[in-house]
Amino acid sequence: MFRSRFLRGSVASALFIAFVGCVKTDPSIDTGAGGSGAGAAGTTGSAGTIGSAGTTGSAGITGSAGTTGNAGNVGNAGRGGTTGNAGTTGRGGTTGNAGTTGNAGTTGAGGSTPPGSLTLSGLKIDPNPRMTLSCYVSWTTSAAANSEVQFGVGGYQFHVVDSAQVTSHKVHVIGMHAATAYQIKAVSTNATATGSATGTFTTGALPSGTPKATVVTKTTDKIQPGWTLMNAYLNGTAPGLMIIVDVDGLPVWYYVNGTTNDGFGATSVDFVSNHVLIGPASSEPAREVDLEGNVVWTGPTGGTPNATHHVGKTSAGNYLLIRESNTSARVEELSASNQIVWTWDLYSTSIKPKTTAADWCHINSVTADLAKNVLYFNCRYQGLFKVNRADKSILWQMGAAIDDSQTGDITYLPDNSVRFNDSHDPEIHDDGTILYYDNQGWTGHTGGQMNGNFHTQVVEYMLDEAKKQATLTWRFPGTFSGVDNWYKQSWYTQIWGDANRLANGNILITAGNKSGTTRHFEVTRAGEVVWAIDWTNVGGYRGVRIPPVATPLP
Repeated sequence: MFRSRFLRGSVASALFIAFVGCVKTDPSIDTGAGGSGAGAAGTTGSAGTIGSAGTTGSAGITGSAGTTGNAGNVGNAGRGGTTGNAGTTGRGGTTGNAGTTGNAGTTGAGGSTPPGSLTLSGLKIDPNPRMTLSCYVSWTTSAAANSEVQFGVGGYQFHVVDSAQVTSHKVHVIGMHAATAYQIKAVSTNATATGSATGTFTTGALPSGTPKATVVTKTTDKIQPGWTLMNAYLNGTAPGLMIIVDVDGLPVWYYVNGTTNDGFGATSVDFVSNHVLIGPASSEPAREVDLEGNVVWTGPTGGTPNATHHVGKTSAGNYLLIRESNTSARVEELSASNQIVWTWDLYSTSIKPKTTAADWCHINSVTADLAKNVLYFNCRYQGLFKVNRADKSILWQMGAAIDDSQTGDITYLPDNSVRFNDSHDPEIHDDGTILYYDNQGWTGHTGGQMNGNFHTQVVEYMLDEAKKQATLTWRFPGTFSGVDNWYKQSWYTQIWGDANRLANGNILITAGNKSGTTRHFEVTRAGEVVWAIDWTNVGGYRGVRIPPVATPLP
């Protein structure tokens, strides 16, 4: 689907140990180290020893600052009663200056007084019954505080934080890998206190058939941070699987889409307001699910023609569903209660393609810009249409080349050779550019003209709507040097694929196959592939980079 920049199993076991989280505080820390307390008072000098014969011993120094006087010579006692000369009276030693009383050490600034102790109680760690890779951590606190759960293997490496100040806490923790024992720490902090309690949790197994990714390329410092949401087609032998993987290709979240086998696989996925939007698949209707695995919306079942490929959501909260047959290519805008509030069908217009193909449109994605009151409607074989939602007129057609290399009313620059051939999921950007996943032909397009070089690419154009000109601005693999031969020679996906521009300017690409190898990869504007994972014998239709729910601890 378009992602415009203006929109766009088994139950895990849980073991835990709960205790009251308490920080033992050292009083010297609580009040700050107080400088060095009161400064030591000057030492009181010892009183001068009185000489035995009256000789005054030298006065001890009062205060360490006083200089100790030399002791007077002690006179010898007179013999036989003769009073001996009193001996020279010792100079009583200079009375030491009473040492200055030491300054009372400055009271320390208190250092930074650490938070007091916050009591945590009733820690519980419960498995999520809908998904074996996550758990619920709950506890209470003696005062309102935030909710944080730290987790990791052999320590704590990641955390999930909710800033709401509450006393009853419950956090849904995702970001863990399958069949792994984790340490769990619940932490609550407010302006004056903090506390924690710890336990453990062991995740369960993944659903049968979950693809195991092979990491092909990973240049960490050039990758747009985040997780990647994608669908997995399990060759028609099981329901479709929606998966979120981390940078190592390891699942951190999944959703089993219904109970019936997905026999088609072209199921859209998107991430909207922290929910996963899932397109219709075989007998399963479109759905919206939250990250806990709760279904928050279910699209209509049945209807004519069949719903297919894609579901989108408008900024007003309505849903966009597409239906197609060889006599209709229709979009329906639905309310949350599945009432049709707007509809448009390409077959009801004057568009008549130059082809004998019965399937001459093959709609695969739509989006609405409500601020401009327009719809973008993509046919694989006819190209991208911009439609006025008010009067339902076609404003322009950015034509594809597969059946007619001159179709539409947009001129391609520098010349018509840069026109895309047949596309999936165009992405319209606020800067005027449009990004296409260009399959470059399909031998199964019965009755079509079979244009295309059968080597897939991603192309971007700058569209001047006033002049109706589209100038090629980027193409991969194009003429970039140093690109691996897989991209230069082997990359050809006949019927699926997706391309999204990321926040750092990189492009995330799903080279989707219904059978064989599906590759998800990220490439820079300079043509360097910085991340790639392969799924063998597992299909993939679309992929979306999303912000991680759990982030590394600082």
